[in-house]
Amino acid sequence: MKAISVQIRTACGKCGSPLPLNAMVPRLACPACSAENELSDAFWTAVLGDSSLSTCTIITEGRTVAMEVGRGADPECATCGATIPAREAMAGAEQGFVACGNCAARVRVRVPPKAWVLSGFRLLVGEDEMQIPAEGETLPVSRGAMGPVAFNCPNCAGVLQVDGSARVVKCGYCAGSAYLPDDLWHVFHPVAVARPWYLLYGRGLAKHARKDAEDPATSPERLAELAQHMDYAVREAVVRHRNTAPETLRMLVEADETLGTDALDNPSLTPELWALLAGTGQSWILRKIAGHRHAPADVLRAVADHVVHRLSDDWDGDEDDFDSSDVDQVLEGLAGNAATPSEVLARVAALNAERRPSERADIGEALAKHANAPAALLADSARSEDDSVRQAVAAHRGTTVEVLEPLAADADWNVRAAVAKRTEVSPETLKRLGKDADSDVREAARANPSYPRFSLWKALFGG
Repeated sequence: MKAISVQIRTACGKCGSPLPLNAMVPRLACPACSAENELSDAFWTAVLGDSSLSTCTIITEGRTVAMEVGRGADPECATCGATIPAREAMAGAEQGFVACGNCAARVRVRVPPKAWVLSGFRLLVGEDEMQIPAEGETLPVSRGAMGPVAFNCPNCAGVLQVDGSARVVKCGYCAGSAYLPDDLWHVFHPVAVARPWYLLYGRGLAKHARKDAEDPATSPERLAELAQHMDYAVREAVVRHRNTAPETLRMLVEADETLGTDALDNPSLTPELWALLAGTGQSWILRKIAGHRHAPADVLRAVADHVVHRLSDDWDGDEDDFDSSDVDQVLEGLAGNAATPSEVLARVAALNAERRPSERADIGEALAKHANAPAALLADSARSEDDSVRQAVAAHRGTTVEVLEPLAADADWNVRAAVAKRTEVSPETLKRLGKDADSDVREAARANPSYPRFSLWKALFGG
């Protein structure tokens, strides 16, 4: 059993006052302004869920969090500093505390939430009980003095009984208002200070979880359990696993969109989940979907729709989240994806043509080579200034004779050679190519089964 000590500091989301986090709690009242600060599961995962936990400052859910981390030593009593052996802490887990062997002070011990147990964390030790909600409460109990304190009114010297519920109190003698000085206020509301508390963990359990998540034979039920794991690598393996149930996949990608690209590697991905991922609009997911050979046609259409929206005047998103380079990569993916339907290829070509010349993606050749390229797209591509695009059109099985014939006179010999190999062109065209100035074009034309050859029989007898 190993121990990690943590000291965590953040600030109140309302007044900005220091807010030490001395316990893993779902919410915490600010000691300065009493505002309720929500601390979600995702917050605690970001702060403590990294298996390589170390001293750092992070920003998560709009909060800056500073953390000091120590490893190896057993937990210590916050009152006297004496060591609390891990085995004693484990023994006190059921009753929720252990008594310090040196000063007899009560040291809080509790089992963390299930996801943390799955990740190898066994116990939380030494949390500040005053930050942990009491049974049936939503916020921690109040700190400081438990009863009223005598205070002399600064106006008339009358003795007032104050309980710290308000900073400004009304005098019952002179009816004046009295502001409680800092020394008295802090009796009821001590300045909050971050202090160490501890996470006890066993390495073996976490390693076992990673092994299960990567085992091809792991059951859907076990994978659903591992989907709650704190370790990102475990969740990543779960989202890729072919046995992971659709509802588990949905839960994972809805909770963390960064797992979306990993989900796309799952061969069991349902059409509904494909649509869900495309609907995120996240550039890194759309880029991968665009080039994915298993993407459903409807999903590829949705990706093209998103590019249309991105390039429209109605786009109101952050350009850094879907910039020109992202648009290029999505268009390139769609153009090179064998699963892209013909109507989407036509849209891709049109979208690219509408962009400024300096911003256009280099996808002309990929479109012209695509097996699903529609005839109209091939006809347009035949007018390209790019020799390789015209060559691809000349070689494409979907190119009509009406488009091939003019290409037989193309300035580039590669284009003419591609036309010379096509059996659909007229004998006259093949005969002309058989006399081309370029030897490769001549050879291609003369090797064509449709090339008109001299026949002595026909010459003598006709027919």
